[in-house]
Amino acid sequence: MKSRVERIFQQLGEGIDAVIFMNATEPNIDLSFFYITGAESGIFEGCSSIIWPDGRMELIVSELEETSSRRVSAEIKTFKTTEQRAELLKESLNGVKTLGINGAALTYGNLKKLKETVPDFTEVDISKTVEMVRMIKDEEEVERIRKACQIASRVADDIPNFLKEGMRESEVGAEISYRMQRLGASGPSFDMIAAFGENSAEPHYLAGDRPLNRGEVALFDFGALYRKYCSDITRTFFAREASEKQERIYELVRDANELALTTIRAGIPAKEADAAARELIDSTEFKGRFIHSLGHGLGLSVHDGGSMSPVTDIVLQENMILTVEPGIYIPGFGGVRIEDDVRITKEGCEVLTNASKELMVI
Repeated sequence: MKSRVERIFQQLGEGIDAVIFMNATEPNIDLSFFYITGAESGIFEGCSSIIWPDGRMELIVSELEETSSRRVSAEIKTFKTTEQRAELLKESLNGVKTLGINGAALTYGNLKKLKETVPDFTEVDISKTVEMVRMIKDEEEVERIRKACQIASRVADDIPNFLKEGMRESEVGAEISYRMQRLGASGPSFDMIAAFGENSAEPHYLAGDRPLNRGEVALFDFGALYRKYCSDITRTFFAREASEKQERIYELVRDANELALTTIRAGIPAKEADAAARELIDSTEFKGRFIHSLGHGLGLSVHDGGSMSPVTDIVLQENMILTVEPGIYIPGFGGVRIEDDVRITKEGCEVLTNASKELMVI
């Protein structure tokens, strides 16, 4: 992972002696630790990674994670006790005057322990730099996300084959997770959204016991986790029949999705893609019912930094990977969202999720 270390220091310039990524306990794990190390297994609670301007990397890990750490190209230092961990940190950071920290993921407790152990340094928060570096994926990251998208897309296309009237939201969610793991995913990339009827108007609803009834929306937002990397796809269906209003909403959301896909390319402000989809929806009777951003970054986290929204300042760059997910939500009635994952290219974008977007009545 030397190239990733070098990219961070290239963006930082001079003045930073070293950078540390410190994990606390679940769920306070810094995913940038896994970006830097490339580790595919292990949790690495209480462990640290220190990187240097010359591309070197040290891992200070517990005995529990020693086997997992041996798969990483780094100098490995193992501790048994918290006292030993403190001594290793003190030894590794000896002479460091300016230390970069990932303030967005470092807990206050870990920062306090670090200052107690190595008191003579000045910390500099480099989290914005880390976020921007992680937004542009390297070849290995692209391939892992592409595979995660393939798995999720295959399962999305399978949904019409097993979704039946009367099934509970949680039941369908379990089936989706099972099918993704059968195809090679290590698990779902986030808590799945399986929403029927009026529940589909809540963008971050979690699956419950509600059964699917005739004439209702069935919305599924899920992703596969493959070798630590995420996909994120949403497809919406209708049970047994769709009303004229439901069909109108679906077709409008699909048009907004396709318009955004044709707008996206390297070099444009991300907010332009959001504006294209939003203006289309707002030109109809559903003005104001697209209530979130067009998309977000995707990678080790399902929200990996960066977004396409009315307020974002980022410019799209080649090999950024983001979601494209317009939606319309009407409380008490239901919602429709269609979400794809895309890789930004010079000419446009590569759509990584290829599940059908045809209106389907099941």
